[in-house]
Amino acid sequence: MSEGLSYRVTGDGPRPVVLVHSLALDGSWFEPLAAELGGSFRCVLPDLRGHGASGGGEISLAALADDLALLARRLRLRRFAAVGISLGGMVVQALAHRHPDLVDAAVLIATTGGYDDAARDGARARAEAARAPGGLAALADATMTRWFGDRPDPLRDRAREQFLSGDPAIHAAYLEAMTAVGGFSVPPSVPTLVIGGEDDVSTPRPVLENLHASIPHSQLRFAPGGHLAAFTHPAPVAALLAEFLAETPKDARV
Repeated sequence: MSEGLSYRVTGDGPRPVVLVHSLALDGSWFEPLAAELGGSFRCVLPDLRGHGASGGGEISLAALADDLALLARRLRLRRFAAVGISLGGMVVQALAHRHPDLVDAAVLIATTGGYDDAARDGARARAEAARAPGGLAALADATMTRWFGDRPDPLRDRAREQFLSGDPAIHAAYLEAMTAVGGFSVPPSVPTLVIGGEDDVSTPRPVLENLHASIPHSQLRFAPGGHLAAFTHPAPVAALLAEFLAETPKDARV
């Protein structure tokens, strides 16, 4: 339930934006991007179930989307822009599908609209590995490579530490839940921006192009950085967000 979700609020501008983090991290990772967005926005940064300071519970994309809807109503956000990266982008798709009355714009960063058989098998294999003794430690190196590539990044150590501090059972459950993303679609009435990282080895350009093609009237843009471009390169991603949200029809705003 939303009462179990920890969250942060940055800014007090007229445009509410809910930013949904990626697997194994938490809402605090969006703080630099929220700061870059500036005073026109009120940014809500929740921690998903089992992440950050939030409690646990059933893990499914539908349940996570409903959590955000309840949180938005608790905060009296009649309509808002929903931004999600990786796992967060999948949750935003479920949110827009289940609660289109709440979402006036969707931004999907470094995410997919569906798993093929190979990706589904890979996610399930990682889930099984996570549940094994020492599973997160065994997955850490490969995960950091998917997130950051082979280039050094000052955020890599922070991400690795947070990844290793997670609950293996929760991590595994999320990996399995994410494979259901293809069951949700963003309504054509919701303006949508898809953003990819130019150097993303986890969600490469063809995946983003397929997602863009599946959402009528969506836009596709690319930013510097890899899978976590919104965290490693917040300024250019924030610029894309601000430009897109400024284009959103006025009657779609709160």
